[in-house]
Amino acid sequence: MSGGTHIRLDGEGAGNGPPLVLIHGVGLDHTMWDLVVGDLATDRLVVRYDLLGHGQSVDPPGPRTVEDLVGQCLEVLDTCGPVPPDVAGLSLGGMVALGLAARHPGRLGRLALCNTVFDRSAEEVRRIRERLSLAEAGGMGSVVDLAVDRWFDAGWQATHPDRVDAVRNRLLSNNLEAYLKAYGAFVEGDPLMPGEAHFVVTRALAVTGELDPGSTPAMTRALAVALEDCRAMILPGLHHIPPIEDPTAFVAVLRSFLEEPCASDHSEFAGEATR
Repeated sequence: MSGGTHIRLDGEGAGNGPPLVLIHGVGLDHTMWDLVVGDLATDRLVVRYDLLGHGQSVDPPGPRTVEDLVGQCLEVLDTCGPVPPDVAGLSLGGMVALGLAARHPGRLGRLALCNTVFDRSAEEVRRIRERLSLAEAGGMGSVVDLAVDRWFDAGWQATHPDRVDAVRNRLLSNNLEAYLKAYGAFVEGDPLMPGEAHFVVTRALAVTGELDPGSTPAMTRALAVALEDCRAMILPGLHHIPPIEDPTAFVAVLRSFLEEPCASDHSEFAGEATR
């Protein structure tokens, strides 16, 4: 724990690359990355942590904002040593990572925005507010199956019951008040975005699943346009949580980006990802 934040370190002493900070999505915790961290930590320190009100981190009183979560992330970065870490966030974690890069561009190396919402339409905002209202009225049990079905198709769920159960159990274990505060921050979004996306100057990757209904390919492409040095990658056939749905494909794309030489012409990222 550091300042009430639960932090998990993997790969200490491995390799000479910069640390990699991973930020999970709403309702989950640092274990969301379990299936990819073994590979990512072979040659660098990987720093995972639980967002405020999630997992083993504290839930400070009062409402929750993206600014609060960016502040928490800064405190985590303070534990990473003198080399600015690369940062990868998924969903709400991507929103936090984007906010961090816009407000504190000198604090991180490369930026991976995974399944990250951006410039939602009025209809998209309406749908996500409906899900928040459903959780407020019916508790976690009313939204868990809906979330699982958005994140994974039925065929995949049938062949990966252990992964589905782990996600479902993690969602059900949330403190409802803490979850609602975090989901409220996700619904309200970052007040700096999209208007101040141009403040993000670090090299960035925006990646999502082809079938993600919330963090859509259109949003990913819009991020690539809005940020100074960003490219879009669309993972064929995948949905909202590629590190769980297809860890191998996710690691391949993330590693390719993080290990890309600075002098590269980025040619391998000129198009969309294929398998």
